[in-house]
Amino acid sequence: MVRRPGLAEGRVLLVKTHAFGDALMCTPAVRELVSGGGVFEVLTGPSAADVWERMPGISRVRVAPVPPSGMNETLDLAVWSLRNRSGLIGIDRALVFQGSPAVRRWVRFLTGAHLSSCGETPLGKWEEVFPMKPGELAGLAYSRVAGVAVKDWRPFFPVRPEEREWADRLALPRPLFAIAPGGGRNPRDTVLQKRWAPERFAAIADRLGRSGMSIVMLGGADDGDAASQTAVSAGVRMLDLTGRTTWGQTAAVIDRCCGFLGADSGTAHLAAARGVPSVVLFGPSDPDALYPPGLVVPIRGRADCSPCYSNSLFPGCRHASALCMESIEIEEVWMGMRLAMENGRERQQ
Repeated sequence: MVRRPGLAEGRVLLVKTHAFGDALMCTPAVRELVSGGGVFEVLTGPSAADVWERMPGISRVRVAPVPPSGMNETLDLAVWSLRNRSGLIGIDRALVFQGSPAVRRWVRFLTGAHLSSCGETPLGKWEEVFPMKPGELAGLAYSRVAGVAVKDWRPFFPVRPEEREWADRLALPRPLFAIAPGGGRNPRDTVLQKRWAPERFAAIADRLGRSGMSIVMLGGADDGDAASQTAVSAGVRMLDLTGRTTWGQTAAVIDRCCGFLGADSGTAHLAAARGVPSVVLFGPSDPDALYPPGLVVPIRGRADCSPCYSNSLFPGCRHASALCMESIEIEEVWMGMRLAMENGRERQQ
C-alpha cells in the first residue's frame, strides 16, 4: 500500500467523535492506513466506539463524552480531558476526520501533536488541512487526511461469533427483508426531515408480504415511534427489533436478510457495510457524499432545495414540511426494491 511519508511514525491518534454511520464512512481509509503497520489509537465518542473496537490494527480506543450538549456535559468533557491529557500528550500525530474547529483545537490541547484534518483552513502552523469538497464522497477527504489510496470503499464492520449465534437462536424466517423506518437522530444533530412517512413504509411492507417475504424492522431506541406507526399502518405482521439490539446484533440480523430499505441513517450505513442489497432514501442529505457508487440504490427526493446539507450541521428546513422526502413515491421505491429482492434471493440461494 502507498502511504504519505511520516504519517505512521510513532504514536498516531485517529479522531472521529461521532456518529456511528459517520465512523463507518472513515473505515475504508483507516483500514488501508493501519494495514501498513504502526501504532494507532482512536479517540471517539460512545456512539461510534463499537466501530473502532472491531478494527484490526488499533491498539487502544479512548471513549470521551463527546459531543457535549449543554453546560453539564461540557463540564464532564472538561473533566475527562484534564484526567486523560497525560496519556495523550505523547501522541506524535493526530488525524482528525472532521472539520470542526472546536474539535481540532481540543485535540491539539490534548496531544500537542501535529494535526491533519478536514478543516477548511489551518488553525496554526501545527495543522495541515484537506477540506471536503462539495458533492464529493466524504471518504475521499478522509483518505487524503490518512494519506492513503483506498482500494475497497465498502465500510468495515465485522460480526462477532457470539452475535451470529444470537441471531441463529432467533430462528428468523426466510426470505427475510429488513426495513428501518426511523433515523434522523444522532448525538450531534436531530434531522427528522430525513424520515419517510410511516404509512409509506407500511405500504411497502404490505407489498413485501404479498410477495412472500417476511419483514423485520430495525433501528435504535429513538426509532421506536416510527416503527410503531409503521406497524399500526401495515396489514402484515412484522418482527419489530427496533431498539432491542446492539449494532453487532443488528448486523447479524441484516446478514440473514435478502434486502434492506431505509432512509439515510446509521442502520443504512450498516446494511451497506454488510453487503446486503440496500435501497436508501435521500431528501436533505446527498448520497454522492455519503455512499460510494454502486454500494446502495439511492432514491432521491425531488425539491429545488435538495440536498441541503452534507457532513455538517443541518441548516434547518425552510419549508413547513420536508418536501424532498414527501416527493418520493411508493412506486419508485418499489421499483428499486424489486432489483434488491432479485439480488437478495440470489444471495440466499
